Amino acid sequence: MNERKKLKKQLGDKYIFKMYLTVNEVKKLLSENPRDKHDTLFASLTVGCVKINAVVFPTPDKMLLGFDVLVKDTPESEEWICYDTLSDEIKLSPRSIEQAMFDVLNREVKEYGLSYTECNFEVINGKSIKAE
Repeated sequence: MNERKKLKKQLGDKYIFKMYLTVNEVKKLLSENPRDKHDTLFASLTVGCVKINAVVFPTPDKMLLGFDVLVKDTPESEEWICYDTLSDEIKLSPRSIEQAMFDVLNREVKEYGLSYTECNFEVINGKSIKAE
């Protein structure tokens, strides 16, 4: 069994994949003129304490596909914090989007020591550092 399927089984309802647009709708967005366009979320994959969103976003000359990697500061938190923004390419095929998003997310988890089940962030407990 591959790693994605193991995590899906282990995490149960904490593993969620959602497509908000069809592949054809995404391809249409990518072919449009970027003037007056904004970021459009088209798919999201939540795997425990980490999440990746696939977004079509405008640049001055064309629309591009990118990913936002988000994390939670505690496993119970409702809030997601943006951790990184990536521009990996994926094949726009309905059957491969979930696996491709998982592969990008899994690479980030391994590379930066993130966790699907724990939040590995230092708690500062309200202390602040004064600038001098």
